[in-house]
Amino acid sequence: MSQSASSNPMASQLLSPDLQRRIEALRGLIETAPEQLDDEVVEALVENLSSPSKAIQRHAAGILADAGAHAPAVRRRLSELLESPQVAARWAAAYALGRIDGALDLRARAPLAEALASSDGDVRWAALEMLVALGRRHRASVRECLMALLGRADANTRKMSLYGLRNLGIRDAAAVEAACAACTDASSEVRLAALSLLKQIGAGAIETVGPVLTCLTSDPVEGVRRAAALTFGFLGDRSGPVIRALRRAANDANDPSMRKAAQLSLDRLKEER
Repeated sequence: MSQSASSNPMASQLLSPDLQRRIEALRGLIETAPEQLDDEVVEALVENLSSPSKAIQRHAAGILADAGAHAPAVRRRLSELLESPQVAARWAAAYALGRIDGALDLRARAPLAEALASSDGDVRWAALEMLVALGRRHRASVRECLMALLGRADANTRKMSLYGLRNLGIRDAAAVEAACAACTDASSEVRLAALSLLKQIGAGAIETVGPVLTCLTSDPVEGVRRAAALTFGFLGDRSGPVIRALRRAANDANDPSMRKAAQLSLDRLKEER
C-alpha cells in the first residue's frame, strides 16, 4: 500500500515518507488505544513492521498486539506474516503475537529461532524469552529446535540456544553432551553459555568434569576461567584434579575475581583452600 493509494488519513500518515510523521501517527494511536482498527490502518501498520527504524517496528507491533487482543482478524493477519519474505516483518509479527495472551503457537517457532541470530541483543533476548515461553507449552518441539540450532555457523544462535536449553531446564544426556562440546567452541560467549547450562544441570553427569576443568585451567579468556571455577561448585565433584585446580585459582595473586569464584566453589564443596 502506498501513501497515495490510501483514502484513510491515519493510514496516509502511517505511510508517510517522513519517518518522524510516522512516529507521531503511531504515538497518536498508542495514546487513543483503539480496540478496532480500520483495514487500511492495519495494512499500514503491517508495512511499518518491516521499517528499518526499530522504534517504528516496536510501536507498530505494540498497536497490532493491543488490537489483536480483541480482534481475531488482526491475529490472523499477524499469523500470516510469520511467513513474510521480510525478516523484520516475521520477527515483528512473532513479537506482536507474543504480547497477545495465548496467541503464540508453533508457527512462530521458526521466526523466533531466526531472531536468535540478530545483531541486536534486545531482539535476541526477547526472541529467546518468547521461545522459552512457547517451550513451556510445547517442550519437545522447542527442545528439538534448540538442539538443532547448536549446529549453526552463527555464534549468536549457538549461544542463545544454550541459554534456551538452560532456561527450559533441559537436562537430558544429549543436552549434557552438547554443552560439553560447546566448552571448546571458538566463541568465548558460547563457552560461557555452555558453562551456564552445565552449572544448572549440576551434579550427576561425570562427563562434565573434564570439559569444565579444561576451561578452568586452559581457556585463554579470564571470564571463561572464572565461570568454570564457579561452575565446579555446582557439579559436586571433589576429585583431586578439581580440588587442586580450584585451590590454585583461589590463590591467584593477579585475579581477585578468580579468587572469589574459586573460593565460593571450594566452600560449596566444603574444601579448604
